[in-house]
Amino acid sequence: MESKHMGSERLKFQLDRIALFSDAVFAIAITLLVIEIKVPIVSNERALFDHEFNHALKEMIPEFIGFFISFVVIGNYWRAHHTIFGYVTDYDRKLLSLNTWFLLTIVCMPFTTAMMSKYIFLKPYVFYCVNVVCSGLIQLRLWYYIINPKNKISEQIPHGMVQYKKYSAWVVIGCFLLSLALHPLIGPAFARLFLASIFIINIFTDRYFIKKYKLGKKY
Repeated sequence: MESKHMGSERLKFQLDRIALFSDAVFAIAITLLVIEIKVPIVSNERALFDHEFNHALKEMIPEFIGFFISFVVIGNYWRAHHTIFGYVTDYDRKLLSLNTWFLLTIVCMPFTTAMMSKYIFLKPYVFYCVNVVCSGLIQLRLWYYIINPKNKISEQIPHGMVQYKKYSAWVVIGCFLLSLALHPLIGPAFARLFLASIFIINIFTDRYFIKKYKLGKKY
C-alpha cells in the first residue's frame, strides 16, 4: 500500500515537472517579446517633446502591433495548454515529445515576431505565420493524443470542452493562413490588423461554448 502511494506521489511529481517546465517556457517567451522592444533613441532630452521623439514612436508602431498580437497568441496557447494538462493523469514518451515540439514553436515566436515587426514585407511575415500555424497544429496533435482513450493518459474530458478547444485552435490557424493569403492584396499593415479578428471571434466563441456546454468560468 505504501509503495503504491509512493508511486502515485512520484507520478504526480513528474507531471508537475512537465507543467512547470512548460509554464517556464511560456513565461520566457512572453518576456522576450517585450525585451525586443527598445527605447527610442533621440539626440537630446528636449527631443522628448518635439517631432523627433514622435517620429521615433511612430516608427515603432509595427513593433507594438507585433508584440500585442504575439502576446495574445502565446497567452491563448498557454491557456489551452493549461486546460489540456489539467486532465492528464499519466504520461509517456510520445506525450513528452509532442509537448517538447510544441514548446519549440513557442520559444521561436519572439524571434519571428521581431523579424516580422522590423521588416515590413512578405517573407518575414510568412515565417511568422508559419511559426504560429505550426504551434496550433502541434497543439491540436497534442490535444488529440491526450483525449484518445487508447493512450490511457487522461481522465474523461467533457465533450463540450473537446469541441471548444478544437474550434478555438482552428480559428487561430485559419485566421493566420487567411491573413497570409490576403497579404499581397491588402498590404502588410492591413494584413496585420486583420489578425485582430482572432480576438473578436474568440470573445464570441468563448461566450457561445461556455453557455452551450455550461463549462464554467475556469475554462
